[in-house]
Amino acid sequence: MNKAALSTWLRQAGLMHLADQLRFRVLQLRHRRENQRFRAAHPGVALPPDYLMYESFRLRYQSYYAGGRETAEWLRAELAPYASLQGQHILDWGCGPGRVVRHLPEVIGQGCRFTGTDANAASVAWCRAHLPGITFLHNGMRPPLALAAASVDVAYGISIFTHLSAEGHASWLAELLRVLRPGGVLLLTTHGAAFGAILTPAERVRFDAGELVERRQVREGHRVFAAFQPPAFLRRLFGEQLEVLRHTPGQWLGQGASQDVWVLRKK
Repeated sequence: MNKAALSTWLRQAGLMHLADQLRFRVLQLRHRRENQRFRAAHPGVALPPDYLMYESFRLRYQSYYAGGRETAEWLRAELAPYASLQGQHILDWGCGPGRVVRHLPEVIGQGCRFTGTDANAASVAWCRAHLPGITFLHNGMRPPLALAAASVDVAYGISIFTHLSAEGHASWLAELLRVLRPGGVLLLTTHGAAFGAILTPAERVRFDAGELVERRQVREGHRVFAAFQPPAFLRRLFGEQLEVLRHTPGQWLGQGASQDVWVLRKK
């Protein structure tokens, strides 16, 4: 049984969350010594509890911290051609336990205002307690955000739409448009055509027809709720309100795929 078929069976049997908890425990044991070495070598680095890290990313402290810095630098490079990043209000939508946004004051500059928002109250509480100089807000699984209209200059959501339903896509894009100022820039990453290799035959038919593919039977927003976005679906979603500045398709990397990157401007 391949991974796609196994995932379908676990969802239908109501066992997907249990299987994910077991995977978490296995990885916790597998990476324990490596993580202990990282903690000993970097005693001043605040690290979130293991499950908060795992739920939002992976369970390797080096990847969370150093990889978060690399992603922050990548984000700066992706946005810089389209937005002035100095003195701006920058929003991390779906910040989790601060993997990326914690590095932005150093990577982009102290003159900016940084806000992170997330549906996981525990992640927001941890970030507030350990990452000073950044505003953290808790939101529900549906809008609104606790932000004024047109108050954000630049927003990004890294692998957030990948865990939302069709209803979530529509409501959250409308909310991001509400808080983003006219001319503001939005960066999103999604599951594009490079993920075709892990779709079931039925899922592939829907994807190729330009339809959103959802793997449900689990809690929306959780890491095991998966959504796959054909470019045609996203372009319809963006409509006339967003200008596509750049779309970079992901690539199949042998053991997995990289996500599509969309850089957009609010008209």
